[in-house]
Amino acid sequence: MNNFIYNVGHFFVNAVKNGYYYFIFATSILKSFLKFKLFNPAIFLVFLRQTYFTGVQIIPVVFAVALIFGMALVGVLTNFLINLGIYDKIGQILTILIIRELAPLVTALLLALRSSTAIGAEIAVMNIGSEMEYLKSYNISLKDYLFLPRIFAGLISLFSLSTFFSFIAIFGGYFILSFQLNITFDYLIQLIFDYISFSDIFCFLYKNITLGFLIISIPIFTSMQIKGENTMIPIAILKGMMRVFYAIVFIEITGIFI
Repeated sequence: MNNFIYNVGHFFVNAVKNGYYYFIFATSILKSFLKFKLFNPAIFLVFLRQTYFTGVQIIPVVFAVALIFGMALVGVLTNFLINLGIYDKIGQILTILIIRELAPLVTALLLALRSSTAIGAEIAVMNIGSEMEYLKSYNISLKDYLFLPRIFAGLISLFSLSTFFSFIAIFGGYFILSFQLNITFDYLIQLIFDYISFSDIFCFLYKNITLGFLIISIPIFTSMQIKGENTMIPIAILKGMMRVFYAIVFIEITGIFI
């Protein structure tokens, strides 16, 4: 019993301590952004490269997943709503499922699996090796040159891809609806816009902005904490991804109350 209490207390203390250090780290990144450090030519070039890696190269995957989700979900829901005689609720249900829930969540998971692991490994290797010290010897800010462009590339990429996911999923669903209900694309869009409220828009922005920041900044923060040999790199990646998963769950839960 004593060991259990000790382990719980130890876990809680470490969680609070890491949360505090992460808050300081995240605040410093935001301060650099507000000082327009991102628009430094050298830093902005890194930002463009990271945006291409994080957001552009994954577009075919997002397109395929969004199309499958749109066609599958709309097909099942349409049959269900037609049987109930309430197919006029399709716009409301698509707004909740795709725009509020699926688009931010699925896109965040795809980016986390692809980009979070890669960036976490990259920073871990640089931290274990001598590259960090090399940059510091030239008075290059790690925060401005390494962390800031990667984090905001993730934020911009997630927001853009989530918007793209919503459009493709709705467009894919239209093919199902056009056959089953003989409606036009304009009518489907009108159904959706009739049910979109300020809370839906705010929830979409809240999830994409926070998740876009967290899924990149957390692996970077975790990789910067490791010390020792190369064997610590896989541990840092695993720990970073677990923290990203916790962050996604937290944002999804808090999004319910918006």
